[in-house]
Amino acid sequence: MIALDTLYLSAEYQPLINTADLQIYGYEALSRFRDRQGQTTPPNVIFEQLHSQTNLLSHIEMKAKLFQLEHSDHSLPLFINLDPHAIEGNGNNMLELLSTRQDLTVEIIENTCIKDANLSTQLVSQLKAKHISVALDDIGAPHSMLSLELLSQVNVLKFDIEWLNQANNIDQQHLMRALIQFAKDSNKKTVLEGVETREQLKRAISLGVDMVQGFLFRPQFKYAASSVDLI
Repeated sequence: MIALDTLYLSAEYQPLINTADLQIYGYEALSRFRDRQGQTTPPNVIFEQLHSQTNLLSHIEMKAKLFQLEHSDHSLPLFINLDPHAIEGNGNNMLELLSTRQDLTVEIIENTCIKDANLSTQLVSQLKAKHISVALDDIGAPHSMLSLELLSQVNVLKFDIEWLNQANNIDQQHLMRALIQFAKDSNKKTVLEGVETREQLKRAISLGVDMVQGFLFRPQFKYAASSVDLI
């Protein structure tokens, strides 16, 4: 078990780049954790531990979102990830916090677990009721499945790096182009994640996605001066 009260909260802001002009459209904020010596702990390890502690998960997610909103560039749109389990213990407060920023998009991941998939669907409905833009994240990742209901409700489709890894798979490329065309026809934005090379950027542009994201573009980091408050 990781002693969470010894960790410092920080955020990584990854730029989303318009493929039309290669300018920054906005940023995605990602939770990061480090100890007093500056050593980082992967966020997936933290959140896997928190999944068995719903109230603590909600508390940490609230702290993370407050930090991400406060330290973000308020002149550009902001994307954030939200674990559907985080709203089980503190849903109203979280939704009210997210409602304070008009140019916010909340990213959710559709999980193969039926319970998690149902939670994701419920969360989308709650966010839409608050007029908060929603993105479906990691489309095409090995662990994910496509839901027609979620595809029709969200505002942004975010394609996983796996699509780039399957560039020679003709059937999958036909499917991706069909999903991109669906997004265009239904006035949704598209993002391709995992772009790390100029060749991948050219590939993304040829596919017709609206934006790209990945380590080809330098992220920003913001660090907290104190450890995560668990009280």
